[in-house]
Formats: sequence, structure tokens, C-alpha cells
Amino acid sequence: MLRRCAVSITSNLRDRARYVEERILREYGMAEAAFLPLVCGNRPAGVLILGSSEPGRPEKKASGIPQEALGRVARAIGSSGDAAGRGAAGGGGGGDGASEALQRALRRMAAFVAVANRIVQEDDLDSVCRMFLDTVHENSGFSRAVLTLIDQEGRDLQFYFTGFSDAEIDYFHGHKPEAVQRTAMFRDAHRVGGSYVVPAGDCNDGGLRPGTAQDLLFIPLYGSGASLVGTVMLAGPETAEPPTAESLSPLEMFAGQMAHALQKKRLDREIKSMQERLLSVQAQLLQAERMSAIGLLISGVAHELNNPLSGVMGFAQLLLASELNPKVRKHLERIHSEAVRSQRIVQNLLSFARRHQPEKTHESLNVVIDGVLELRSYQLKVDNIEVVRRYDAHLPRTMLDFHQLQQVILNVVNNAHQAMMEVSGRPRRLVIDTRQTGGMLRGSFTDTGTGIAQDRLESIFDPFFTTKKGSKGTGLGLSVSRSIIDDHQGSMSAESILGEGTTIHVDLPLIEEQRPAKDPGKETKPADTPPKPLRLLVVDDESILVELLTEFLRMSGHTVDDARNGQAALALATANEYDVILTDLKMPGLDGQTLYERVRKLKPHMAHRFIFSTGDLANPKTQTFFQTAGCPYLSKPFRLEAVLKLLDQVMGGTRAA
Repeated sequence: MLRRCAVSITSNLRDRARYVEERILREYGMAEAAFLPLVCGNRPAGVLILGSSEPGRPEKKASGIPQEALGRVARAIGSSGDAAGRGAAGGGGGGDGASEALQRALRRMAAFVAVANRIVQEDDLDSVCRMFLDTVHENSGFSRAVLTLIDQEGRDLQFYFTGFSDAEIDYFHGHKPEAVQRTAMFRDAHRVGGSYVVPAGDCNDGGLRPGTAQDLLFIPLYGSGASLVGTVMLAGPETAEPPTAESLSPLEMFAGQMAHALQKKRLDREIKSMQERLLSVQAQLLQAERMSAIGLLISGVAHELNNPLSGVMGFAQLLLASELNPKVRKHLERIHSEAVRSQRIVQNLLSFARRHQPEKTHESLNVVIDGVLELRSYQLKVDNIEVVRRYDAHLPRTMLDFHQLQQVILNVVNNAHQAMMEVSGRPRRLVIDTRQTGGMLRGSFTDTGTGIAQDRLESIFDPFFTTKKGSKGTGLGLSVSRSIIDDHQGSMSAESILGEGTTIHVDLPLIEEQRPAKDPGKETKPADTPPKPLRLLVVDDESILVELLTEFLRMSGHTVDDARNGQAALALATANEYDVILTDLKMPGLDGQTLYERVRKLKPHMAHRFIFSTGDLANPKTQTFFQTAGCPYLSKPFRLEAVLKLLDQVMGGTRAA
């Protein structure tokens, strides 16, 4: 059964086949076919047959093909037949010549269609470009071709060549047409069909050596929205006959398909890149959430550890102040030393567990590095990594954000650690060198790890770039670190030898501390007499700290009352007059801050007669309260002499922070 649609005739192949073409289609399992006439002017040029194994599909496909496309195909076939006819009239070979020309045109169309299908299925952009260019070279009648990809701003992005020697490619890169010249070339005077035939002199020889090019053929690659995604330049035609709109139609159709394929692959690549970035960011957010939970846990544990550490350190100091057997004194000194070491570890944990507002202080680079190494010392030791410190003992201090720089050093040390764990058969050694060079301070970290190839060395500071295998790295550590160092007006750089190791340099400017000018009228002279005995109130929910401070302050000649909670302390402070109240900040029920506010309201003269103690100094809320109140504080665990020093400051009318 035959039925006529708008531009084609559809045949049901399950009925009796009337034509050879229908029988062939049935043998290939086709259920229906659409026959589209190809008309060039008033003359039929051929028939395009669309087949499908599903009923109704050919008619839909036929109705979706633009008439302009069918016209181009018809003109291409018609022009091939005319050229063959003219050749036959001159040479006496009529029918055979026309048939041969038609077969060549059909073969060229078949080659374009086959490659267009492969281009759509190919994922690699380089493969697509080379496949397209090779097909154009083989079927266009030109000996040389250049494919130029263009970015969204109209700039040359990438080039592909066929038929060129290496020397000719080098020459092209130095003399290729610029974007302005390309715009001048694409004008109506040069237009042939949808392409442009440009005299070599009008386009600086198109980037070819002078004298090697005559007229050049440029085919623009337009994607959706008439956006120019590339151009094809063809040189060295096989015949002197100028190209016509009809002869260029198949090539332009192929170029149009390539343009849309290029555009799609660019979008696919951008989408894939965006998806990878989104996945990386999602992983970072999940990691940040886990780290936040761990940070809260660490903070709570560290705070709880500070109280017993304060007791161990304090009672060890009390015992060391008395007459002791030398052997006992040695053991006590060891206990106190290890407690101080534990204190530093706890403080470092709190520093990393808390977020801090950026704040630069006058600090030692050596001290920052040592703080990180103490945190990592156990794991480095377990993994047999030798840490060699080559510090400049006289390295001056500079203005830096202590917590941010700790983050930088930790990233660098962790990267070195992981790189060294991937090698075997040679010593694992991390050498840390600090020195001053002119107005800069440099910290260098050299590992004996895997090393990094030179072509990838600078990329290690790019976001999401990582050399770590599997899912060990996110590629953000060194990127964030460089941003921090840039904010310090410094720099980060790397040196590496593949298979031998890597050195990371951190350079910071030497900046002197800005100290306010001293007011001679406010300078206080040291007291010539012993400090006056004071009446004190000690408040803490930890019994060991109450006992420690009470005993120590009484030994120092002061009168001391104590309270084990805030409510009891408020009752004592309301009923009695105290010179100074020493209170823990964090307590169940009535905490130190609320106690301070209620006592100050009842007795305004006590506003600056409080000394607070806390094991959570890194908490931003704690820091804000201390700055607002203006009262001195002790960071747990503390040395006992620090208590006496703060008492002198409070009674002398000065503030400590």
C-alpha cells in the first residue's frame, strides 16, 4: 500500500513489494519506507529512501528533514551530473561519464554520512576533529586543510592540520589570520553558497608560505544560534575550476553536522567538568560536616582534660616548692614536664577544632611548625619517618595568623607524609629548614616521597588537582594554603624530581610588630613592699582545682573562701566583700559569666575584680565575652605563679587579656 504525505511517498513493505528497492528493504527487516524526491530546478536528480523496522517512523523522519537540506543534496547530485555531461559532450563518452560522476558524488555523500554517524558516537573531542578533517581532505578535492576551533569570545582555541609538514605548521602558527582578519574575509564579496572563496592576498596567505596558496576556501562551522564554533580552511585544489554553491553543498552540510557535534561535545565536557566539581564540593561538604562533628567532640574532650591536667600540674608545683629527696624531685619534675607536654597537645587540638576569626599577631614561624609536628609526631614516628629540624635559631618573628598558618603547615606535612608512604626501599625523611633571606622568612619542607613530574608541578596549587591515588585527596589543600599565604603577602612554590622527592617553600614577609607608644604618666613602679594580703573567693565545680587554688593562695598569705557552684558563690559574694573573685567560666547551673553579671549589678565596683579560668579559650563566644568584660583570665591548665601575677595586676588597676 502506497500513501502520499507532504513531501514523500510512504510504502508499507509488509504488503507485496512492487519495486526492487522495496524487496531489498524487506530483506533487511524494514517494515515501512519513505521515498523523498530530490529535485534540482525543474529536473529530478534522485530519490532519498528512509526505511524503518517500526511502522510510522519513516514518515515522521521524512517530515522532519528541512527542504533546504533536500535541495542541497539535489543540487550537489545535479551539478555532478552536469559536469559529467559536459565532459561527455567534449570527449564523446556521454552516459558512462555522467554515471561515473554521479557515483563519485554518491560515494562522497555516503562517506560524509558514515563519518557523521561516527562523530556523533565518539566521545573524544580530538578524535572527532581529526576524523572530520581527514574525511574533508579525502573528499573535498583539496590537498591541505586546517580546522580551527574558536572559543565563545571568538578567539582561536585549537588547530588541527592535514597535508602539512612540521615546518609548514610552525610557519602557520606565526602567520595565521587573526580574528579581525577572519571577520574581514567573511563578507558577501567572497561568498559562494554558505562558504567563502578568498584570494590569498586578502588574508595574509591564510598562514601559508607566500606563493604556495592562490584562492583559499573557508567553510565556517556554525552551531545553534548561528554561533561560530570553528572554521575549515582548504588550500591546494586539484582542479583550476572554481567551486560552485552546488558543489559545496555536501561539504557544507557535513560541516554543519560537525559544528553541532562540536558544540554538543563542548557542552558535554563542560557538564562533565561541572558534575565533577559538584561531586568534589559535595564530598568537601560531607567531610566538613564530619570534621565539624569531630571538632565538637575534640573540643569537649579537650575541655574535660584541662581540669585534671590543671590539678596534676598545680599539685606537682606545690610539691616541688617544698624540701624533697633528690630522686623524688626528679620524678616530680618529670610528671610536671609531661603534664605541660599534654597541655600543649590539648591546646593544639582545640586550635584545630575551633574556627577563628582571622587575626594576625607577632609570632615565630618555628613555633608554628613545632606545634604542627607535635600533633603529628606519633604517626610520623609509627611510619618510620625521620623529622630533621634545621631551624634558624635567631629567626625573627613576623605578623601572621597563627591558626591559618598552622593549617598551611599541616597540609604540607600531611602531603609529604602520604607521598613518602607510597615509596619503599629508601629512608623516609622530612627535612624542615627555616631561614631569613633579606626581608623574607622562608620555611622549606623536603620529603623523600614519589616526586612530581615537571609538567604537573605548578598544577598542584590548582583547585581540585591532586596527584594522590584513589580517593585519598580532594585537591583543595594546597590551593587553600596558597590563598592563605597570598593573604599574608607571601608566596608558595614547589621543586621536585620525579622518583626522588618534593620541596615546598613557604615565604612570608618580615613585618615588625606595631606597638602603641608608651604613656610615661601611666608607667607603674615596682612595689617595694610585699603584696597586701587579700580576701579572695575561689569558684569552680572541679573539687581538685578548688583545693589546689585554696591551698596555694593560703600558702601565699591570703584569706580564701571557696564555692563549688555558681549559686553558692553568688550567695557568698552578696553577703561578703571580696578583693578578687577567681571563677571558672563554664559550670553547670549558674556559670561564670552569669555570676559576673549578677555580682556586677549588685556591686558595680566589682566589675574589674574578677579573674576567670577556662579550658575553652579558642571558643569565639568566650573571646568576645573577655573582650567585652575587660577582665583578666587564666587558660587551663595554668601555672600557679600566673595566678599571683594576675592578682597583682587586678589590685594594681591594670587589665590583662
